[in-house]
Amino acid sequence: MAEIDPIAATKETLNPELQSLIDFVGYRPNALFTMAKRPGLLDAVLGLVRVTIRGDGHLPEAFRFLLAAETSRVAGCRYSAAHAAHAAAHAGAAEDMIATLPNYETSASFTPAERAALALAGAGGDLTRPAKALFAMARTHYPEEHLLEILGIISLFGWFNRWNSLNGSDLEAEPAAFAERIHWLRPNEFFRDRHRK
Repeated sequence: MAEIDPIAATKETLNPELQSLIDFVGYRPNALFTMAKRPGLLDAVLGLVRVTIRGDGHLPEAFRFLLAAETSRVAGCRYSAAHAAHAAAHAGAAEDMIATLPNYETSASFTPAERAALALAGAGGDLTRPAKALFAMARTHYPEEHLLEILGIISLFGWFNRWNSLNGSDLEAEPAAFAERIHWLRPNEFFRDRHRK
């Protein structure tokens, strides 16, 4: 149960970017509706969402959400991991690809470039992992503008991971139902295996 409840808002009072996100995922994200209680916070966060993960980018949108899911998985934030995985599916990622995310290093679903980016995302979720070698590996696949995009996504979800973990944001029905289909997102599995590489 959340420490701070989200606000109720009508469609007529919603920020257009928030409405676009709701239309994309199909539900009202509790975390964002809680942030809306603090003047200016939601607009700032939605601006980061637009320039990092939802707007035009160098990487496919579905893969951007997989990066967010991996950094959230490693950080131990099931709410953000479920949201990002659910959004990846909405953006076109195959469910079997999402299901193999914790095993990306050996899964045939991922290319070497994607594995390098996911390793960096995992390091962003667990800041005790040295990142220098991971950046070096990622540089063999991506130019700097792609690395900036990857770093932006990881950092955005660092914000979400802390917000949702500390507040105990309640997972909505739609991503919760999706999470039940993905082995590693089920509560018992998630909290046991979240640091698996």
